[in-house]
Amino acid sequence: MAGDIDNIVKLTLDAMIPVIYLDDGLIDRVLVQRFNPSAGAAFADPSDTLVEALGSEEPILYIRVDAVPEEAVF
Repeated sequence: MAGDIDNIVKLTLDAMIPVIYLDDGLIDRVLVQRFNPSAGAAFADPSDTLVEALGSEEPILYIRVDAVPEEAVF
């Protein structure tokens, strides 16, 4: 996927207003990673949609939104 990762994140967060949240000021943390799925990336219990997307030649954007306490991430 071409482009600076910070610009991709900004566009994505802005596009999720108001579908996911009303104001991106509500976001406390963003974890971002760029990877090549053909290099062996694995997901625990992926959805059918994600499995299909990972099998594509096209770049994909995977977004997971949840409420995880900070201590559970680090």
